[in-house]
Amino acid sequence: MNKSPDHVARVMEQWRRVRPDLDLGPLAVIARLGRAARFVDQAHEQFFAEHDLTRADWDVLAGLRRVGSPYRVSPTELYRGLMRASGTITHRLHRLERAGLVERVPDPDDGRGVLVQLTKAGVKLVDELAPLHLQNEARMLEALSERERDQLARLLEKLLATYEGRSL
Repeated sequence: MNKSPDHVARVMEQWRRVRPDLDLGPLAVIARLGRAARFVDQAHEQFFAEHDLTRADWDVLAGLRRVGSPYRVSPTELYRGLMRASGTITHRLHRLERAGLVERVPDPDDGRGVLVQLTKAGVKLVDELAPLHLQNEARMLEALSERERDQLARLLEKLLATYEGRSL
């Protein structure tokens, strides 16, 4: 077997030998997206673990920080925006509340509702970690030039816009 640049190329070569009739074009993209996503997830989890967080914790904290002051939204808005199940968000919010990073406050527009809000400690943590997180992500992309990163970003944006416009 020839030495190939990545695992997917080796898999594709194996398929070509046993089933030359198959169109492997989709595999070349989808398998690489999946493998790259696993490497990225692993790097994210490692980074956030060093700060006693998970990637999902960060998503909640950053999601609240991005909405601007007073850094609060309803739990429903939060889980819809993060593409996570409501039960997962509930568990995550309890953990972040115990850590003093978020709090639940009464919704001024709905006497029965509550909003999730970043605490001062939560805002401080997000503001400290955001630049480090982005440096970590930049390291993940070091193999690509700025032009290649821009091109990849545009292609992924096109693909995601399609996925987000319909359910798969």
